[in-house]
Amino acid sequence: MDFLEVEGKTYEEAVKKASAALNADEKDLDIEVTEVDTKGILGLLGSKKVRISARKRNTPEEYGKRFLTEVVAFYGVNISVEVGTQNDRVVFSMETADEEALVGENGEVLEALQHLVKLAITKKYKENLKLLLDVNGFRERQQKMIVVMAKRLADQVRKEGKPVKTKPLNPYERRIIHTLFKNNNRISTHSEGEGHTKKVVISPSGSADARH
Repeated sequence: MDFLEVEGKTYEEAVKKASAALNADEKDLDIEVTEVDTKGILGLLGSKKVRISARKRNTPEEYGKRFLTEVVAFYGVNISVEVGTQNDRVVFSMETADEEALVGENGEVLEALQHLVKLAITKKYKENLKLLLDVNGFRERQQKMIVVMAKRLADQVRKEGKPVKTKPLNPYERRIIHTLFKNNNRISTHSEGEGHTKKVVISPSGSADARH
């Protein structure tokens, strides 16, 4: 519930009731006085009843959660969503019995959903929110696989002394590799390619200095 009408003997009492019912502070509510009943001449004896309408102000995170739920439901998939933070990103963590439908091949569907949510929030709030979508812990499993692959390729680089390239990776996957070798004095990484997916070049230290 994010909207209701309540009444009280005073405006303050009505607002207090609305805040409690909506589980929100007054500053997070849009409030409109819809009715004031008074007694006595010109209300000199005070208000008898104040009725207000109160609505929760949607934050970008709340809007993104609702938008995501509605888009997924359109395709017949039921989800529950929790919103949290990880580093400097807002994380929308989904739980569902139909993970495959939301992940797709190599996470392509999840990336597309993430792009849609980001666009929707940016359009409504004019805010470039950093966000990440996850489903059933897929991102953690994905991270482990990327780390194993990157370490294997780094071992190859150290043995052969020449750069190797990964398969095309999305920004989240590339960031895992760049972060992994960020403070490594023997290995350097940089991204190569155009568009959303790029390859990561893993090189002997000193042969690359750009990270994207």
